[in-house]
Amino acid sequence: MSDKREKILRAVLELFLENGAGSLKVSRIAAKADVGKGTVYEYFNSKEDMFIGAVEYGLGLMAEMIREKVTMTSTFRESFYSLIDCIFDIVVKGPFISLAANPGSMPFTGDTISRLKPIIDNAHKSFLELLETIIAKGVDEGVLSPPESEEYLHLILVMVTNMTMQRARAGNVNLASLKHFYYDACIKLLN
Repeated sequence: MSDKREKILRAVLELFLENGAGSLKVSRIAAKADVGKGTVYEYFNSKEDMFIGAVEYGLGLMAEMIREKVTMTSTFRESFYSLIDCIFDIVVKGPFISLAANPGSMPFTGDTISRLKPIIDNAHKSFLELLETIIAKGVDEGVLSPPESEEYLHLILVMVTNMTMQRARAGNVNLASLKHFYYDACIKLLN
């Protein structure tokens, strides 16, 4: 990926995080990326293309961040807690929380959602593969039994992401308690 394209995608993510989808004006994106407006259009045909590219780029950054943090751990518990820490950071600080909370606020056509679906599906697959690696660590340690089907991995991922998002929106998050609860639930589910 070219340096200018990456700067533009980062600018889109930052503006979206700071001010929501309404802030995605080409002049503001170009200024934030420190490139000319014409340069923005050399890389993207529309604001919608920039947004979709930024979502894909952002999800890739998130997956890489989680992968790096989880691989620095040695036990199943450490890996699982690290995953929860990352998901919490993404939910609370990530640029996609406002999109998830109010997808109708996007100033784009209905085609945007259909174009985002394969990108989001790919990210979901990546997160499931990472969770599978973490669960395998628990199986190797004798803490967990192997999942009977991939549906168990989906259930754990949905539990962790959705409950964390709900708690974060409500403003009543005790991360240590959440991690302990998710860990215990995972142990019970897979034993």
